[in-house]
Formats: sequence, structure tokens, C-alpha cells
Amino acid sequence: MSSKAVFRYIVSSKCLSMRLCLFISLLLVMSCSTPHSRPNIVLIVIDTLRQDHLGCYGYHRNTSPNIDSLAASGVTFRNVQAQSSWTLPSMASMMTGLTHRVHGTGFWDGAFFGLDPSLATLPTIMAGNGYQTAAFFNVVFLSPEFGFHRGFQFYSCESSVEEGLVRNAEDTVNDINRWLNTNSGGGYDPDKPLFLVIHFYDPHLKYSPPAPYDTLFTNPDYTGTYNADWGGKAATAPVNCGNEVPDSTDIANLEALYDGEIAFVDRNIGRLVAVLGERGLTSNTWFIITADHGEEFYEHCGVGHGHTLYQELLSIPLIITGPGLDPDTEAEAVAAQIDVLPTVLSICGLSVPEWAEGQDLLSSGRNLRSRDVFSSLVTSFGPWVAVRRGNMKLHWQQSDDASMQFNLDNDPLETSMLDEVDSSLVESALWYWATPPAGHPEPADMDQAMTNALRGLGYL
Repeated sequence: MSSKAVFRYIVSSKCLSMRLCLFISLLLVMSCSTPHSRPNIVLIVIDTLRQDHLGCYGYHRNTSPNIDSLAASGVTFRNVQAQSSWTLPSMASMMTGLTHRVHGTGFWDGAFFGLDPSLATLPTIMAGNGYQTAAFFNVVFLSPEFGFHRGFQFYSCESSVEEGLVRNAEDTVNDINRWLNTNSGGGYDPDKPLFLVIHFYDPHLKYSPPAPYDTLFTNPDYTGTYNADWGGKAATAPVNCGNEVPDSTDIANLEALYDGEIAFVDRNIGRLVAVLGERGLTSNTWFIITADHGEEFYEHCGVGHGHTLYQELLSIPLIITGPGLDPDTEAEAVAAQIDVLPTVLSICGLSVPEWAEGQDLLSSGRNLRSRDVFSSLVTSFGPWVAVRRGNMKLHWQQSDDASMQFNLDNDPLETSMLDEVDSSLVESALWYWATPPAGHPEPADMDQAMTNALRGLGYL
């Protein structure tokens, strides 16, 4: 399928207010029914979402009332690691239950590599077990050229490859609503349990939320250039190379716009729950909200993502709510994106394959803090591996065989390296990078339009 062959549905829908969405969402979760014995699964992935910019994680701005309400009805995981700091490898880890090194999806030797078609994925497993599978994605990296359409009986990926533009959160929910109202020709089948995956792209650079979210948190007196038009490789590269230094007001304005994007997505998550509730799809539905990676706001002299493995890029939210869970629960165990696949399968009463590297996060019999959680990134200087063991975190870079270690309990922003490095963590990093890959994908088939889109989005 060409990168231009995308499904687009434009549906006009009167927007509910944030407060009304919050009330209706909670009401519908409590009261609606569904005929399925197996639960519905709604997996929501918000691009570029830092954990610490949500109210349920203690953020000072009111960016996420609808997400917070879902968190209050389920489990909020406080320590969650992304398996990489950019979309392609992180989403592959979420869909396969495999680490970056094992699935092989990402950027290697100057080329982009998608999912190996020989690898089983969460949607292929769910489809093979009687689920109706549907996806609404909004970035080039999740297009058929990268293999993310496999297993989805209905698949919609919208990203204008000519201009690098994507469908926003409001239009995405409108399109989901239209699909739910279509009962033939690939539309919604009410006789099957539903596995629905939704990817919201909005918090990604450029941060340009629609009104009134564009001014919700910004300082009206700001006159600098780090505004809603700022972004892309040409803008971020001078900052990340140290040739341009934004001041505190510049960073504050970027964060304010970013928070406006989060609030816009949150409003539409409230709409989404209401749309599902109108069809009786919430009482037997599990919602999982997470992200592919975080975002840097000059914590380590950079902006954007995909260039380091510090916690501002790896610490992501994970919220799970569903029937029978104790409300307002917090989990301190270290979780990871590779845990999504086994957790979803366990919720649905399906067997977890032996090859899955993650663990069922809702199983009371596992000690998740005892394991090492790996993240990795291939930079122009070579591989970079991060290992998290509890609240100890090690960075290892192959280029100079250098290691540095941080205690995240005392130093969550990783500003002060420990004097000594735990040799067992170094051995763990070396073992991880020496692991033979299970996936051997071919380079993605990219035409010039897709290359231009990736350049426009800041990846080239």
C-alpha cells in the first residue's frame, strides 16, 4: 500500500465542554453494558507525552482532567520506561512485547527499518482469537510501509506525506465515531469484542494547539521565536548541537504550548469515552493510556526527542482501568512498554507467548522491581543503552565503552552522576546489546514524498 493510500473520514460533531465530557465519561464507565463475555480493549497512545505533565502524576497545571478521572478509577504506574526515545522502535516494542534490540525496528546504517513480518504482534494475536481489531494512527512511522497495519481488520493511518501534516485529536475521534456508526464494508461489528488502538500525535513538535488551547497556558507578553511555528530539524538541530541557546522564557513558552496540546488531546479522550459509552462499550472495556516516549525541554541542553536516553525522554505514563480493579491505585513497580502485550493478553484470558519479554503488570505473583528494564538508541556515535534496575539507572555507550550511573530516587533529572558504577549493570547492558535479534526487517520502502514528510517532521 502506498503511503498516500490512507483512509480519511471527516465528520462534523458538536464538541462537548471539558467539564461535561468528564461527567459523562465517569457516568458511562459506571452504567453502560455490553453483551461480550471477553472484554473490549482500548489502547490509547499519546505521542511525545511526558509522565510529569499530567495531573495524576502531580503536575501543577490542569492539563488532563479526563485522563485523571480514568486514572482515579484504576491503576497508575509511577515508574514506566519507554524502550527507546522515538516513535518507531518504541511502538514496535509495544506491539511485539520485544525490546528494541530484539525486534530490530528502528534506524540502522542510514536506513529506516519497520516491523519484521515474521514477528507476531498484539493485533495479529488478538485478531486470531476472535477480536475485531481496529487502528487509528496519525504519523508516517505507523504507516503500512513500516508494517504497523498487520493484524488490523480496520486500519486508518493519516499523515499527509506531502506536507508532514497529521490528523488532530478532534478529527481522530470524529473518524472513530463515524467508523462505529458503519456496520458494513469494514465497519464496526457489535458481535465481536473490540481491540481498538488509537494514536494521538498532537503533543509532537510543532506545538500548535487550536484555540483556545493555544493561549491556555502561554504568557501573552512573550515575543520570542519559540512559538507555535517553531520546530522541525532545521530549528531543533542548532539547539541540540549547542550552537543556539534558548533562554528560560523560550523554554517556558514551548512548555506552555505543549501543555495546550495535551489539554486538547485530553478533551478529546473525554469525547472518545462518551462516544464509546453511547454504544454500551464501556462497562466491559479496559482503557490503557500510555505514550511512545517523552520530550526534552532543555534538561540536558536539548529539545525534542530521539537524541538521548535521559528520563525526560523515557519516563512515560501508563494508566490501566477496567472492571474489578481497585480505584485510585498506584503501582511503584518499574513497568515498560514490552509489558503492554502480556498484560492485554492476560486481561483477555489469552495465553502469553513464551517469547514475550514483558510481564503481566496486573499479576500479583510477580516482583517487577527485581528485573532489569532496557532502553536503547542508535545515534551517529553508535549504540546507546540504558538499564534501569529499581531506581538505579545506568547509561552505556558503545563508542567509547563509557558508563554513567544515577540514583533516580535522589536525582530524578539525572544531573549528578554517582562516583561508582555497578559492574553488574554494565554487564547487563553488554548482555542486552549482544542479544541476537529475533527480527530481521528489510529497509522500509520510502518514496520521495515520505522522505519529505520525515524531514518536515524533524526526523531527517
